[in-house]
Amino acid sequence: MSVITVKRTVIKRTPYRRSLALRSFLGLTRSYFASEKSWEFAIEALLFVILLAISAWPVVAAVDALNEFLQHTPS
Repeated sequence: MSVITVKRTVIKRTPYRRSLALRSFLGLTRSYFASEKSWEFAIEALLFVILLAISAWPVVAAVDALNEFLQHTPS
C-alpha cells in the first residue's frame, strides 16, 4: 500500500496586508457611493418601500383573518 503525502504552503496574512485589503475595499466602496446620485437613491428607496408594503400585505391580512376567526369561535 502506498502513502500519498500532500504538502501545501499557507500564506499568513500580516496585519499590514489585511489593512491594505480593507483600505482598498473601503476606497472602492467610497468611490462608488460618492458617484451615486441622491435622486437614484431616493428612487431605489421608494421602490424598496413599495416592495416591502406589497410583501407585508399578505401577512397583515392573515393576522386580521386569524383575529376575526378567533373572535367568532365560541369558547
